[in-house]
Amino acid sequence: MVSPNELAAQASCYGLPYGIFGIFCWCFTFFSAALVHANCPILMPWRWGKKYRVQGRYILIISSILILGPAINTCFKCKSDWIMILVALGQLTPWSFKIMNDGCCKSSSKIDSEDLESKKSISEKRGLSKSYRIAGLIFTIPLSLAGWVGMTALSISLMKTEKAVSIWIWSLYVIALIAMILMCCCSSNTTFCLSMAYIFLSLHIIGSHVIFALVSNNWNGFATTGSGMASSIFFFIGKRLLFLDTNS
Repeated sequence: MVSPNELAAQASCYGLPYGIFGIFCWCFTFFSAALVHANCPILMPWRWGKKYRVQGRYILIISSILILGPAINTCFKCKSDWIMILVALGQLTPWSFKIMNDGCCKSSSKIDSEDLESKKSISEKRGLSKSYRIAGLIFTIPLSLAGWVGMTALSISLMKTEKAVSIWIWSLYVIALIAMILMCCCSSNTTFCLSMAYIFLSLHIIGSHVIFALVSNNWNGFATTGSGMASSIFFFIGKRLLFLDTNS
């Protein structure tokens, strides 16, 4: 298990957002993903009120590189053990969820004449939406599981120390359980269902953010090293690019 001192040392080179910065990123992604179903992509005001279109392949590839790169770099640079690797993988849950969210978006499958002119283009657009939905499901479930296991292992490793988090950490499990129940009960409402799914699948990220902030006494969430800070900024930019499409 990771001791508080070891965890604090690793947090100094942790190349992903945590603390207040990480919590802000999580909340921003939550609202951004929910708003696409209201045809109000938060970073594309020129598309407000128009039918939402799934993100193009090229911008998705660029954003994925900016997101996956820092996560992989963190695993190697911090010389992490299996717990840290699971936590880093869990941070990728919102990335895969956004891909799945695009595939599940109702408006993404409704193509009008303004968007595409030929039946072939319509078929390609719907095929892209289906591919996103399948890929999102394939990645989201294992990444979410990795994150929950990693956060749980972190909390266990800190038991009986001055950094113990076992008391409040249980609230995250309760909230996730409630979100899962609401998701199942309101499956007819796509927007609400996916919002609850996001909470259920990725709430472990909040726990990891708080744990890292506690053990490192660095609540702003930026790594103290230059490379670590640059990595977290790239990760943040990549997350924002997930909600931007130059073809819109």
